[in-house]
Parts: sequence; C-alpha cells; structure tokens
Amino acid sequence: MEWLYAKGIPIEAQFLYRKALDFSLHGRDEEALKYFRQSVLIAPGYARAIFEMGNCFARLGRLVEAREKYDQALHLNAESPRT
Repeated sequence: MEWLYAKGIPIEAQFLYRKALDFSLHGRDEEALKYFRQSVLIAPGYARAIFEMGNCFARLGRLVEAREKYDQALHLNAESPRT
C-alpha cells in the first residue's frame, strides 16, 4: 500500500482512512465505514474520507446516505483553498 501524506490532515485520521480503504477494496464495506467514521471524527473536513464513505454506502445500496456523503464531500472541496 502506497502512503501519501495529506497536508493538513492529522496522521491518525490518515492511518484510519488507509485502513478503511483496504477494507473497502476487499469488499468489506461495513467494516470500512467504521474506520472512515473514526477518521472523520478526528478530521471533520477530510473530504476524501467522506467521499469514500459515500462509495461504501452506494455499494451497500444505501443510496440516500451515499448522496449525503457525496454532497458533503463536494461542499468541503468547494470551500478548500486551491494552491
């Protein structure tokens, strides 16, 4: 697994995000959601984690929740400054 540091996101949140991604990539979306949630608790503005939560919800057929997460991630990305 490649490790890329996301600027401004606590390392603990990034670790949980990567763990969640691993579960997600292996079709274990319910478990992935637990780690994505923990990641977002640490870093509420972590748009990538929120977006991936949306992907998990979509794969689980929970489309209303998926849309909410996608909208939330888009809103956060729109607010973040571009460098």
